[in-house]
Amino acid sequence: MYTTLQEIYAQSSESVRATGLTQELASELYGKYVQFINQSVSQRGRLLDVGCGSGWSSYLLSQEGYQVVGIDLNAEAFECPNVPNLTLIPGSAMNLPFEDASFDVVASHQAIEHIPEPQKAIMEMIRVLKPGGILCIVGPNLLSIGHLIKAISIYAWQNRPIKNIFLRSPHMPKHPWGNTLAETLISFPVMLNLIARKLIDSKATFTMREPDINPPFHADNDACYVCNPIDFVKFLPTQNCVVIQNGFYGRLQWTTLIASGTFIAARKLILDRSNDIKVMSN
Repeated sequence: MYTTLQEIYAQSSESVRATGLTQELASELYGKYVQFINQSVSQRGRLLDVGCGSGWSSYLLSQEGYQVVGIDLNAEAFECPNVPNLTLIPGSAMNLPFEDASFDVVASHQAIEHIPEPQKAIMEMIRVLKPGGILCIVGPNLLSIGHLIKAISIYAWQNRPIKNIFLRSPHMPKHPWGNTLAETLISFPVMLNLIARKLIDSKATFTMREPDINPPFHADNDACYVCNPIDFVKFLPTQNCVVIQNGFYGRLQWTTLIASGTFIAARKLILDRSNDIKVMSN
């Protein structure tokens, strides 16, 4: 029996990552991730895929012309095809086994919300990123107003047996904002208050939660960090980065608060030592 979320991800493949995929299924699952990276990066280079799961996201990126290194806690979960420009290794996002400034691109898909120290992981990603390089973080938006409205109006009513619409049973997963109608309704003003406080606060405040470590894992019941774009927009500029994209390309900026996903791209600034100023890379 596992006692922590990290033990599950390091030792088990039981529903904690997408496995048994074909290239077609992997393309459907990771297509927007790959597209977001391609739209954020001007030229191919060496790319680190943090929290690569079974390796399929790294494989697809290697097919786009990147020299890819994928890293995840459980090497036994790697199942994608072996190709020349792809390397998969075991390791932790909180202690990346690479030299400073080793990669042109550092990216992560649906992983940051499962990391107990997200700030430390982000700082590690920035450390191994070259000056002028691109950081791409894709994950859920667990402060999505739109998703919670759907939970109240649709998802809670789909619970079965019918009594689970209103009452929690022991087998139900614990979504960050609840599963039953009562839980989601109570969560609505709580979420709005948290969003307001994050928007007002001058600094990023990473909100953590107790993850549900009982399978099956879905709807981010196993998330230990309440992932959202507000935190990244406020935190990354304090880490020598400038945010170049908030939200999926083509979507209106204001929709980031209601969208169910977090899409962040940032460029690591180049420090001009001679003038002691930070400059953007072309």
